[in-house]
Amino acid sequence: MSVQLSQPDFQNLVRIVANLPDFANVRDRRRLVVGALEGVPRAETILARLDLDGAPMGVAVEVVRFLAQFGQVAYNKEALEVFLNHIQPFVNDEDAEFLASLFAAYAPLDAQVSRGRTIDHWRGRDTAHDLQEKIIGENTLRHVRMLALALDAAGAVVHLRSARGGKEHLGTGFMIASDLLMTNHHVIQDRAEAEAAVYTFNYQLDRAGKECAVSVARALTGGIFHTNAGLDYTITQLAGTPAFGEPLALKRIQMRQDERVSIIQHPAGHLKQISMQNNFVAYADARTVQYTTTTLPGSSGAPVFNEDFEVVAIHHSGGLLPDPGTGKRYLCNEGTSMIAVLDDIKGQAPEVYERLRV
Repeated sequence: MSVQLSQPDFQNLVRIVANLPDFANVRDRRRLVVGALEGVPRAETILARLDLDGAPMGVAVEVVRFLAQFGQVAYNKEALEVFLNHIQPFVNDEDAEFLASLFAAYAPLDAQVSRGRTIDHWRGRDTAHDLQEKIIGENTLRHVRMLALALDAAGAVVHLRSARGGKEHLGTGFMIASDLLMTNHHVIQDRAEAEAAVYTFNYQLDRAGKECAVSVARALTGGIFHTNAGLDYTITQLAGTPAFGEPLALKRIQMRQDERVSIIQHPAGHLKQISMQNNFVAYADARTVQYTTTTLPGSSGAPVFNEDFEVVAIHHSGGLLPDPGTGKRYLCNEGTSMIAVLDDIKGQAPEVYERLRV
C-alpha cells in the first residue's frame, strides 16, 4: 500500500526534509536514511534504488515520493511512516505538529512515536565540545558476557501503543515482575490509558534478520496501577502476559560520571534495538542520571542498564541539558534514577515493591 499525499502536504513535507540538518550532502543523507531504516530487512533495496545526489530540494522530492510509494517494510509499517517517526526529533515544534497531522490524515500511517517529555531549559548556545573530547579514542572492548546479559534482558523490553486526545502514540516499557510493566508517566498517565494501550512483546528481528512472531498483551482491568508524574514513571499490571524470560532487576545504585549505561529500546517506535557504545554517564545523583547513550522519541520508558544489565534508571528525555552540579549544558539524554523510583514505590505502593527483583 502507498501513501497518496495531497500536493500541499507533499510540498510541505519536502520542505521539511530538505531543511533537515543531516540533508546537506550525500554522505549525511545516506546516514539519515540508513538510520531511519535500521533493522528493516528491505533497507538495502530502498537504498539501492534511491538517488541521493543533487540539490537538497530535488533530492527531498525524490526521497518523499519514493518512500510514499514504496509500501510496507516490516511488521506492516509503511516506509514513509518509519521515516517520519525517525526525523521527528530533528524538526521544530511547528513542523512536528505538521508531521503529527499526517498520521491523522492518512490511513496507511499507523501511529506516531511518543515525543519525549519536554525539558524547558534545553535551549542554549553551548556546544558538545566536551562530549566530543570524551568519546574520541574510546575503548570499546567489552567482555562477551555482556552479549548474553543483553539478550537475556531484551525479552523483557516491550513495545507500547497508547492513545491520548484522539491520537495514538508509541513508546517503550519493560517488565519488572511476571505481570507488572514499567514505562514513563508521559507515555501512560492514568488507568484508562493503561487499559486502552497495546503491549507488544518480541517486536524485533531474529538472527536471520527476519521478523519475529510477536505476542500482544493488554492491561488487567482493575489491576494494579501506580504512577508518579514528578519521577515520570508508571506501573501497570498486564493480563495474559506471554513468556518473556526473567523480569528485569531494579537496583539502587549510585551511578558515577564516566561509567557506562546501555539502553534496550524501541527507537522511533520501531523494531527493538540496543545502544551500548558512546554511552558515558555525564551526571548522576539519587534522582537524575544523564548519559550520552543514543535514544529517539519512542524510546521513552526504556530501561537504562549498568554493565551487569541491572536497571539503574528509566529513560524519559534528552537534549541540551544543564549539568545539575555546574549548570553547564551538554548534549545528552536523561532518566530517573532507580534510587528515587524504588524509594517512591516502597513508600507509596508496598504491595508492588514486595514483588520486585531488587
